[in-house]
Amino acid sequence: MVRLSQVGEFGLIERISRRENKRPETIVGIGDDCAVLKLPTSNIKLQNKSERTKYIYQLITTDTLVENVDFKKKGLSFFHLGRKALAANTSDISAMGGIPTHALVTLGLPKNTDVSAIDELYRGIDSLAKKHKIDIIGGDTTDSAVMFITLVLLGEVEKVNLLLRSTARVGDLICVTGEFGGAAASNFKLPTSKLKTNVKIARKIAKSQTATAMIDSSDGLVRSVMDICRASKVGARLYEDAIPVADGATLDQALYGGEEYELVFTVKKGKMDRLLDGKIKYSVVGEVISPKLGVILIDKRGRIKPIKSGGYEHFKK
Repeated sequence: MVRLSQVGEFGLIERISRRENKRPETIVGIGDDCAVLKLPTSNIKLQNKSERTKYIYQLITTDTLVENVDFKKKGLSFFHLGRKALAANTSDISAMGGIPTHALVTLGLPKNTDVSAIDELYRGIDSLAKKHKIDIIGGDTTDSAVMFITLVLLGEVEKVNLLLRSTARVGDLICVTGEFGGAAASNFKLPTSKLKTNVKIARKIAKSQTATAMIDSSDGLVRSVMDICRASKVGARLYEDAIPVADGATLDQALYGGEEYELVFTVKKGKMDRLLDGKIKYSVVGEVISPKLGVILIDKRGRIKPIKSGGYEHFKK
């Protein structure tokens, strides 16, 4: 018998993803930040007018936060939990170059839950939903031994602006927005105001037509780079002295901490000027290399340092 603790979250996802998608409107299935469906156009302002009477790409993502796994009730701000739950999903939509539109919220609640806590949870969700014009259109509630919150978020993106994990190429530069390690340095207790949702920046990157691949950094910088490499069948070289480390954080926290919700994206060297023209703040932290070389880290003295897989993985001991 093979146990979940042996294969881990990512091994399980790989097993599940072997299923073949058969419907013609399924563009992207398991294995990226969002699923992508090709549907008739709706209300999005399309960049390419020739597409206006054709199709839009529907983005769909989901995420679950579980008590005693992802959060502890003691000292918890339910406002923060609600905002974080929606931020995690919004970050996935951003990573595909899209805009979020509609959300479904499912709550698992013990019978003794204070109703005012649910009010605060929704106040947190609504604070971010209002900012991005996301409609909360339904969901489900269920009795549960522990509290959990599951969000399904829908979004839209033009075909020309869709960004995937699987399209990086050898020679591309690896770029990131923001700084890394701040959440880990605070023991993942950053105030709600520090939760970033890079929808506008991601749209600028997508519309600049410079990025070849993109992912969000919720699972950590190294994990995000590895996910791009795995999907694109390439390797990566990261430079220690180029990593933007947040104040008070260590290099390890910046590399493996996670929960920054920043963007990690690859760009062809010849298109960097166009990215600069868009006034996008970013850092170049490495480059895409042959898959034979794997994912490596170069320290300040030019030596190759061992690199861990990094990031939190469910089911692992």
